[in-house]
Amino acid sequence: MRTGIEATSGRGAWLGWSDAPKLSLVDIAAMLWAERALVLMVGGAICALGLVAALMAPKAYTARAEILVRLGEEYVYQPTAGGAGAGATPEMQSVVNAEMRMIGSGAVVRGAIDSVGVAALYPDIAASPATDARKLAAAERAFVEHLTVETAPQTPAIGLAFAHRDPDIAAQALNALMDAYLAHRREVLIGGEYEALSQQSNELSGRAVSATTALTEFLNENQIGDFESELTALAARAGDIETQLLDAQTRRREAEARAGALQAQMHAEPEQIELYSESDARRELVEAQLEREQLLSRYQPDAMPVREVDRRIAQLEAFLAGGDPASITRRGVNPVRQDVATQFYAMQAEARAQRGRETALAQQRDEVRTRLRAMQALEPRFRQLQRERMTIETNASNFAARAEEARARDQMLGRVTDNISPMERAAVPTQGKSLRWPIMLVTLLIAAVVAAAAGLSRALARRSFPTPSSAARALGTPVLAVMPRAPVKAKAKGPNTAKPTLTLVEGGA
Repeated sequence: MRTGIEATSGRGAWLGWSDAPKLSLVDIAAMLWAERALVLMVGGAICALGLVAALMAPKAYTARAEILVRLGEEYVYQPTAGGAGAGATPEMQSVVNAEMRMIGSGAVVRGAIDSVGVAALYPDIAASPATDARKLAAAERAFVEHLTVETAPQTPAIGLAFAHRDPDIAAQALNALMDAYLAHRREVLIGGEYEALSQQSNELSGRAVSATTALTEFLNENQIGDFESELTALAARAGDIETQLLDAQTRRREAEARAGALQAQMHAEPEQIELYSESDARRELVEAQLEREQLLSRYQPDAMPVREVDRRIAQLEAFLAGGDPASITRRGVNPVRQDVATQFYAMQAEARAQRGRETALAQQRDEVRTRLRAMQALEPRFRQLQRERMTIETNASNFAARAEEARARDQMLGRVTDNISPMERAAVPTQGKSLRWPIMLVTLLIAAVVAAAAGLSRALARRSFPTPSSAARALGTPVLAVMPRAPVKAKAKGPNTAKPTLTLVEGGA
């Protein structure tokens, strides 16, 4: 249907389907029906191409296998230092996810491709003029595209599937993948640790020998046998000498003080003193008293001889009572002065001895202090060399122990049953799947979309309306009549301010 109008302004314009607002499904259907020849032609061409592609699509044979995953010792945490957290294990789902990632890793895929061969897997890639590295990369991408690794939640099992045009190659490639995976996981999780630890232990042992040699040369250069013992002995010797020096000084001062006191006392004492004095009257008195005692043994006290002796005794006593001048006096060396002089000379000798001892101890102290300062100056270098040797030897011992543990662990894990068990190895599939039906369905969908798009694009480019209702919405006026298609002219008359009206409508289905 074609419509012509003239605006009240006197200017003519042609409206088409694209000017019709709010196209309904009926309008779209009418547009597609009007362009049915183009829609059928485009859709038929695409369907023909899809049919050819579906008929040429080869069958793919999918080989399947399944692996059971159990928690092994290789997942038990063994700390490198200390024992915190030892024996911790991850969750089972994490272990399964790690094994799945390892199955699809490039190393495992390349191992499977090398085992089967690029020419057997993908002859087209092998026949291409690319380099071997590019061929291997292309084969790896193709292998990963046809490989499926899946598992169910909370299930310790991994399902593997590999699709290939040749059923024998599909089973062979999947089994090769499983073998490469088992070998690779043993190398990653178990193998290689002993070699690395052993190599590190040997390197540290060589460094320990070098550190010991450097320390020995340092001690020999400074004429030191045992640095620790000599330093301790010097420190103890310095303290002992200091104590002895203080004792010598104290003893010297004490001896000098005593010598001074004894010298003053010696000067105060006389050199000679009276030893004793004797008189004749006193001797006679004693003799008379002895005689009287003898007479009493023979006479009575009132006898004449006794009275005579008593008279003499009384006279002598009376004489002596008036004062008895000494007739004989003996003088000699003062023993007190001699004793004080002896002590004085001894204290002087003690003071001189302690003074000499003090001088010798001071000299020894200076020598020990000089040696001690030299040892203390060498101590930082000695400590550094000793610390380096001790650290290296400790690390070498630790690495040697860990290497031995790793070797024993690797051997044990190699002998025990592996925690990854193939529940089902890949068998040669007997039934293949083709992509014909999916290709055909996708082709029909694409053909429908493209044909509809082509029809609508061409319909929207035309200057006509699909239905009277769309014309009414586009022109804003009611459609008065629909006539068969014929070449006529449409005129619009009226004042400039009047609303455009439909003067002639021609149409036909």
